Amino acid sequence: MIEWINNRFGTEFNENDLKNIKDFSLLWNIFENLVCNRNCSIQRMEESLNQIEFQLVNFENSLAYLKERYTMDNNTNERFEHLRITPIARKEFVKQVLLENDKNTSNIILALAIIVYRYRNNLFHGEKNFMLLNEQDENFRVANQILKSILTHF
Repeated sequence: MIEWINNRFGTEFNENDLKNIKDFSLLWNIFENLVCNRNCSIQRMEESLNQIEFQLVNFENSLAYLKERYTMDNNTNERFEHLRITPIARKEFVKQVLLENDKNTSNIILALAIIVYRYRNNLFHGEKNFMLLNEQDENFRVANQILKSILTHF
């Protein structure tokens, strides 16, 4: 498949460039099935995830990565705006977690899941330039870790 994509679109992907994105597709399928009963929404994630007592230690590296990626000088940055989190109340909720104004473990896990959900929407709805998907490798590596940490409870 990668050879076909490279030939068709002039990209130069290799297997390693897209491994985390391919893994994400499978993990997301499992997540949406088990956590969201095959119909994901932020509300459904919240209902499902809030029933579990997560250990924050399993998410600390992912949270640190996302804070570094989406905040600067005690505020969110332009990258955060590109996540296109809606509604505005949910955007503010995620912002407060990333800025460490909300340290409730359940809220942190939900905020991480919302970011992963936006990665999913950006990927599957074509909002990311597919010719540059290899530049998203670290985002999807982190997203995969978040999904795996959540799925250990299902």
